[in-house]
Amino acid sequence: MAAEASLRRFYDHEYHFESDVERPHPNRLWKALRDLEPLEGTDFLDLGGGVGWGAHLARTRGRVRRAVSFDFSRTAIELGRRSTEGIRWVQGDGTALPFPGGTFHRALSFGSLEHFPDVPAALRELHRVLVPGGRAALVVPNFYVRTEQPQERTERRAGWRRLVEEAGLVVDAVGADLGPPVLGTASLVRRTLRLGGKLASLVPGLQYQFIFVVHRP
Repeated sequence: MAAEASLRRFYDHEYHFESDVERPHPNRLWKALRDLEPLEGTDFLDLGGGVGWGAHLARTRGRVRRAVSFDFSRTAIELGRRSTEGIRWVQGDGTALPFPGGTFHRALSFGSLEHFPDVPAALRELHRVLVPGGRAALVVPNFYVRTEQPQERTERRAGWRRLVEEAGLVVDAVGADLGPPVLGTASLVRRTLRLGGKLASLVPGLQYQFIFVVHRP
């Protein structure tokens, strides 16, 4: 309970959700979402969606039938409600999703899964709420990526594949996300780290983040 309370304080009072509202990265999100096409007419889950930009793009560009943005943080959801429309917002624990099995045709988890307290449990829950044949794009960090968040799991490509497959999901493809724009932050330290990540991404196996496109068999 103490660990959960600590995480709650961080995501409700310290994390930079305000800047996520002001400076979204739609091109990065859409790159992952395009791997899930066709999106039109599907029921879509943005897992750990923060302020909901993934759900917003799925609704406006992908024309999904229903877009749900799910996040642990009440602050993220309240900010998202003010800036986007046409999305269902749900707050809760990603390791125990409050949805019946086989609810969603498509799902996205962009830079969030690694911060869940129990990643294998979250992947099992994702498997459960997808319909058979349902697909998801999971954007997860390489082993060298670190952020200011208190809970963080990083793996090499093979490690993430093992976790995904142990949850019963099938890997269809693995792409690369090269990270946030270098000049998208005023911090010189962050700019340096982002530049280093982009340079490292040019080396096979050292991509900043992996885009795992998976399906429930």
